[in-house]
Amino acid sequence: MINKLIETNNCKIVPKWFLRQAGRHIPEYYSIRNRHNNFIDFCLDQDSIIDATILPLKYYNIDAVILFSDILLIPHFLGQEVTFKKGYGPLLKEIDINKKFLNRKLDFKEFNSIKNAISKIKALILPSQDLIGFCGAPWTLSCYMIEGGSSKDFQKTRKFLWNNEKLFIKLINKLTNDCINFLEFQYHAGATVLMIFDSWSNMIPDRYWTLFGINPINLIVNELRKKNVNCPIIGLPFKSGEMLIQYSYETSVDVISIDWKTNLDWALKNINKKVVTQGNLDPVLLSSDNLLAIKNEVYRILDLSKKRRHIFNVGHGLTPEVKIKNIKYVIKLIDNFS
Repeated sequence: MINKLIETNNCKIVPKWFLRQAGRHIPEYYSIRNRHNNFIDFCLDQDSIIDATILPLKYYNIDAVILFSDILLIPHFLGQEVTFKKGYGPLLKEIDINKKFLNRKLDFKEFNSIKNAISKIKALILPSQDLIGFCGAPWTLSCYMIEGGSSKDFQKTRKFLWNNEKLFIKLINKLTNDCINFLEFQYHAGATVLMIFDSWSNMIPDRYWTLFGINPINLIVNELRKKNVNCPIIGLPFKSGEMLIQYSYETSVDVISIDWKTNLDWALKNINKKVVTQGNLDPVLLSSDNLLAIKNEVYRILDLSKKRRHIFNVGHGLTPEVKIKNIKYVIKLIDNFS
């Protein structure tokens, strides 16, 4: 459906899916999660990947499923220990970014469970439904790898950048190449859409925005095209504000995912008209009891984007508190509007 939207240039088509749609708001998710002692094992178990990826289809009439995985698989396979602490999030063991580390390559033999899962998921979904593969953007991966986890301001990462600019650039370059290879791997395994999550793009110092927020994404997209990866590529530069305009013109992505903090009217008027848009709904709204507010927000987005090619989605991942009935209501509103 996303492919059809891009190929036909038809503004009347409104594909719909939801970021983190296979997450903790669905009760059955926990039974899949509890099969494993740690989250990385969950993300690398073939049967669990399949079950979690297609779980939303039990409840929702959606046009795409996103591969159940995590952006931190790349650091994991580069040898950095990654764990997840309940109530806190990811924890990454400190690494020495030396020549040996920078020369380390991903061994895709270790990704066989992902490859097999993609193949089997493709057989379980409709031909009209897309399977989305993804990776974290080099900047966001660097933030986690240097900071050692999540952060409100990533001071350690930014300090590392200011003190070791040349080394930081080498790390970004290495991760850019890893992202290219990982996305190509998922495409050849059967993914029909690819997505690049720059979850911490708002932490890039202004001086470095083009160097770390634009150039690596542009390189990833164009290198994939050289490798005959011919599918839509979505970029999510989370909370990038006015930088969204440059991102839309200079990264070569086919689709820009717009977060819930961005004024959609402004974005649609200013970003590259050739780029498809996605998102903008506040996911927290879907945990509320205010159906009128949900209806108004859904119609606001649909009305603003009706002359553009737009994929309906939330502006960031669904939270555990989101109500299934609310998502069903949103889908009904979209279908009726279409």
